[in-house]
Amino acid sequence: MTDLKMSLAATLQGAGLVPIGKGIYLSKGSMNEGSASSDSSNALEPSNTPSIILVFGWMGAKLSHILKYTNVYREMYPDAMQIIVQSRPQFFWSSDRTRMNDLVPVAEILEARGCIETKPEKPLEFSDSEPRILVHSFSNGGGMQMYTLGKLLRARLKSSFPNSRQTTPRMSAMVIDSCPANATLRGALRAFTAALPKSSRLRIPLIIFIILIYFFNSFKNWVFGIYPIFERLKRGLLRKSPEGGILPWTTEKTPRMYVCSRKDELVPFEQVEEHVKEAKGQGLNAKIEIYDDTPHVAHARQYPERYWGAVKDLWASIEELQ
Repeated sequence: MTDLKMSLAATLQGAGLVPIGKGIYLSKGSMNEGSASSDSSNALEPSNTPSIILVFGWMGAKLSHILKYTNVYREMYPDAMQIIVQSRPQFFWSSDRTRMNDLVPVAEILEARGCIETKPEKPLEFSDSEPRILVHSFSNGGGMQMYTLGKLLRARLKSSFPNSRQTTPRMSAMVIDSCPANATLRGALRAFTAALPKSSRLRIPLIIFIILIYFFNSFKNWVFGIYPIFERLKRGLLRKSPEGGILPWTTEKTPRMYVCSRKDELVPFEQVEEHVKEAKGQGLNAKIEIYDDTPHVAHARQYPERYWGAVKDLWASIEELQ
């Protein structure tokens, strides 16, 4: 256990991360640390880059795996503050209150940075100093964390200022990698056992546990008329209410890019493709990037130039909306 703690401490120090909650980490970025931006051929002018990058990892992803993405972001946008949120298996059998409570540190940082309106009597005006937010979620695990954060932010706003309206940042975009998928028992079993060796003694008990949880939730949803968890995610992604989209600052104009693969065994690309068609049909600014041969959430690893080039293009497309 001591070795694990020392290893984590070394990882955090090397990545410039500060733990701020359960599986939640903060990297302030060079601008927020008060130092000049590093000279990099990949870096863009600060006014045209994100000031905050939210990264929601896939279920069970180790921090070292997520850092492969955030390290690229640090090279691309060195001034940006990054908030990393891990998705752990217990998230899916926790209560809504527990899920939201775990994300309170993220909400507090976003409120402090002006990402949502905190003084309804004096609405924020668009300016160069206004938050510019890039959201990057992975798989249904990351998508559900993103959905839960949006629910938490709206609840906090409604509790503090019942008559307030959220302020939409001038610049915001979303990358939705390997998501969303339908809620099926087969998919759940694959997702929860993907990281376990087939010879693991935990495999059979885990499969039994997941089956019980799946049918318990199905029964609860049937009795109380509650939508299944991944159906809630899909509906959240299509949200266009006056209070904002899946996150309070997103609207139907917010550029979003869905990424998927024909070879993904956990999230069939047909389900993502169908969702994107529905999103476009409802007027959302959505596009899809389909890979032919990449495994689940492995598109950037196999095709880094294509993947990160598409992310840059997505962010650059915001200027056309100004």
